[in-house]
Amino acid sequence: MNKKMKSLVLGATLLVALPILGGCGNNNIGYVDSMKVANSTEKGLAITKEINAKDKELQAKVAAADEASRQQVIQQARQEFTAFSNAKASEYRQYQEQQINELVKEKKLDVIIEKGAVVGGGTDVTDDLINKMGKASDADIKAAENEANAAASQDAQAQAQPQESAQ
Repeated sequence: MNKKMKSLVLGATLLVALPILGGCGNNNIGYVDSMKVANSTEKGLAITKEINAKDKELQAKVAAADEASRQQVIQQARQEFTAFSNAKASEYRQYQEQQINELVKEKKLDVIIEKGAVVGGGTDVTDDLINKMGKASDADIKAAENEANAAASQDAQAQAQPQESAQ
């Protein structure tokens, strides 16, 4: 091939490649705060309530068990709780993933990632996802926060009691 032909082929190749290479840095990335979404949506709060109710049910079952069968009841309760909470978490993830995929299309984003993975840039679409998934009422959000705080306080007290009685 002569020099002129090589130059034309190289020039044509560069002409075709420039738009492809030019688009490599222009990704539209969105990010969400998953914890805020879970704590601010009807679906997230409903699943949290279901998991908490199952936990209380199983705790009552353990408390009602006699001393001879207590360890077996505890082990069964743990297995049942793990299976239940995993199923509910999977249900929530599938629903959230469906809503995220729709949001990607609506906002013309290339990807949506977790907020913690973003060092800088990107577009926060947390509130958009919350609205898409169904924002819980402020009263429901506040009630869930109070319930979580009460449960954390009870857990702290329960852990402190065995330490106090050991002293």
